[in-house]
Amino acid sequence: MAASEVNSANTVSSKLVLEHVSKSFRTRTLTVHALDDVTLRIAEGEFVCLVGPSGCGKSTLLNIIAGLERPDRGLVQADGKTIVGPGPHRLVMFQEASLFPWLTVLGNVLFGLKLINSVSAAERREKAEYFLELVGLKKFMHSNVHELSGGMKQRVALARALAPNPSVLLMDEPFGALDALTREQLYGDIQRIWS
Repeated sequence: MAASEVNSANTVSSKLVLEHVSKSFRTRTLTVHALDDVTLRIAEGEFVCLVGPSGCGKSTLLNIIAGLERPDRGLVQADGKTIVGPGPHRLVMFQEASLFPWLTVLGNVLFGLKLINSVSAAERREKAEYFLELVGLKKFMHSNVHELSGGMKQRVALARALAPNPSVLLMDEPFGALDALTREQLYGDIQRIWS
């Protein structure tokens, strides 16, 4: 089925719609088919996990949904609108915390909120503190990033991703590099926050 044949009534009822999405990467000597004819519908409030071996296309699919990559073929929509680039309603939490080392914990969470013009400085700070409390780091809000453990850095990254209130949070193995105990604790935190 071609992308133009997709019933628009069906696409609007799903939060995310991928129809016949394909993506290849080409070098001078090699073509890698990362995704081939992927069709997926995700409803509002669903918690979906993509599972597969390394190199099977999970990150590529997340990058396409985030708008960081364009598919070679297929339709990708969020809330009934075609995704053509990054947007504030779909945020990504990467494998690395990717925090700004020159900012404090609070400064890192405030960073994305400063891009929202309709929110006052006082409201930004209130939101940032709320999400730091939610991930258990409010007492560390004035700490420097280099003073944090790996798990704490990922909690800051989670608070930063949640603070702008995205309708979709894409997580690309953000806890993969952490020890087993910290990883399990963060999985529990994610489930608690989602609930």
